[in-house]
Amino acid sequence: MNRSRVSMWMLVAVLTALGPLTSPGVAQEDEKPQYRGRTIAQTMHWKGAEWLLRETREKEERVSVLMEALGVEAGQTVCDLGCGNGYHALRLAKRVGASGKVLAVDIQQPMLDMLEERSRDAGIDNIQPILGDVADPKIPDGSCDLILLVDVYHEFSDPEVMLAKMRKALKPDGRIALVEFRSEDPEVPIKKLHKMSKAQILKEYLPAGYRLAEQFDELPWQHLMFFSRDDSPSRAADSPPKKVDSPAQGEWISLFNGKDLKDWKIKFAGHDLGDNYLDTFHVEDGVLKVDYSKYDNFDRKFGHIFHKESFSHYRLRVEYRFVGEQVAGGPGWAFRNNGLMLHCQSPESIEKGQDFPASIEVQLLGGAGGDSKRSTANLCTPSTNVVMDGKLLTRHCLDSKSATYHGDQWVTVEIEVRGNEVVKHIIDGKTVLEYTEPQLDERDAYAKKLMAAGAKKMLSEGYISLQAESHPTEFRKIELQKLDPS
Repeated sequence: MNRSRVSMWMLVAVLTALGPLTSPGVAQEDEKPQYRGRTIAQTMHWKGAEWLLRETREKEERVSVLMEALGVEAGQTVCDLGCGNGYHALRLAKRVGASGKVLAVDIQQPMLDMLEERSRDAGIDNIQPILGDVADPKIPDGSCDLILLVDVYHEFSDPEVMLAKMRKALKPDGRIALVEFRSEDPEVPIKKLHKMSKAQILKEYLPAGYRLAEQFDELPWQHLMFFSRDDSPSRAADSPPKKVDSPAQGEWISLFNGKDLKDWKIKFAGHDLGDNYLDTFHVEDGVLKVDYSKYDNFDRKFGHIFHKESFSHYRLRVEYRFVGEQVAGGPGWAFRNNGLMLHCQSPESIEKGQDFPASIEVQLLGGAGGDSKRSTANLCTPSTNVVMDGKLLTRHCLDSKSATYHGDQWVTVEIEVRGNEVVKHIIDGKTVLEYTEPQLDERDAYAKKLMAAGAKKMLSEGYISLQAESHPTEFRKIELQKLDPS
């Protein structure tokens, strides 16, 4: 067992010896309080606070990566809810700067005393300590751009009330950033009581008037899920939460709004994330276009546009077509070629010079005209492998059994993805390709780096992206239907 795991288990032993908090309203562990099928954990005692500052924490939790993923900007008001002795609050204070503010909330005064001492020592004066209680964080309504909860939500003794209080504390465009240890991963060395699954988190947040805005899956042991207020007409801002046990399944949602690319992130080989090289990806007349009208030469500018959310169990439906001529310098194999990249690594983790994300590609091909045959909805595997007929498939591409689609006709492809279990490519209602167990290729250099950074070999979820591989392509519909993972 490595030293970081030993430190985790030692913490559990320390907290067990210290016993639960005695503040009014904090349930004792032997009462086993429940919320939506989950046992509520006891709160960490302030006497264990020194562990929060352990030297191994950056390696174990990649806090520096978390801070970047939060996207905190100067001048914002950010709340560190359950701040403890300020491990995250001090870092947030530097990011919001002198024009911003950090509201540091804890229910234990000794934690806040330690925070204030550390703030003075660091010369930081933009942190406002707030002594909350178990049913009220004491955050002003409408004040927060971001509320950060790191490994604390699962300890709330009254989650429903706290969810309502947090919602009121958000600005209209504010977000919750929830960090919890992954219960789906048995390798995370934390007791089950102190972990949460994504399914359980959604089960608690969605009925409370939130919507899932974004997910970040590059932390070694933890989920990072962003929630915004759900202010849709069907939900009055202050109406009581609906008593449902799980998010709705079966409804088709549009990933592309037909207006802009605000829900998408762009990455081109050789360029920084967010650089939309020569406006290759843009929206025109309700269509997402891959356009090369500003290019003189392709010059290996492979591009990908990623939806901001990560998905696991779903059906994806896309309408696409190829138009015009391939740009000069494009590789021969990329003629009338695009792809839907599934279970992608995050766009933030892609190296600057990397041509393709580690992913499972549903290859989209157009016919060359005449009587030529060229199937679509094929499979390609950049930095990955799959299992087919019980055998590991290591070849890079495999043709489907689809028909050939010539010209500029619109083609509809559907893909059914069930985590790591099975993936089906569907054209005209017929399954044209099926395989199981998508996984990182241990022989591939990029895959090796991802696994060394903590990624699992077996791919059960990831981002969805579209490609730009040198042939003009148009997408007019990109829809997703979430499926029940059970």
